[in-house]
Amino acid sequence: MLNALKRLFAKKPRYKPGPPPPPRLVISQGCIDALAACLAPEIRDGQEGIAYLLGQSDGTTTVALASIRPEAQVTRSSFVVSASAMAKVVRAAVDRGLQVVGQIHTHPGDAYHSGGDDDGARIAFTGYVSIVLPDYGRHLPALTRSATYVFQAGKGFVPLGASNIVIVPGRVA
Repeated sequence: MLNALKRLFAKKPRYKPGPPPPPRLVISQGCIDALAACLAPEIRDGQEGIAYLLGQSDGTTTVALASIRPEAQVTRSSFVVSASAMAKVVRAAVDRGLQVVGQIHTHPGDAYHSGGDDDGARIAFTGYVSIVLPDYGRHLPALTRSATYVFQAGKGFVPLGASNIVIVPGRVA
């Protein structure tokens, strides 16, 4: 008994955590397929479009399960989502036990995160993803030539490499 107590209260070596794992995005194919429907009017009309990704994030791994189209003002080169429209998106996520974990929007040409994209992000927390689709999203449901970013506190939106993006098909094996 005395030995057991000594072991219990003995000085223990300090735990030294290793480097944090890299951020990653896990997105369902169903979510990607739904994005084509969310963005269909803008794809057809050649305007920028916006949709939000619903799922869960722990700040390192972000899982996107569904997409939602907000009320938005769109033009050929911009989009604006009002605070009240954003509140409806957040409410829809919460009602389903989910979070708003990312945004996906289109650009007329190449895919990149512009300064306007950084400034216009209505939500930004560590693990929040932002996907930019080129050519007004005409390649959906493929993510061809898209650019994916993840928000990191103190760094802003940083590129997320293709090796850190996992697309989960509706049926496995």
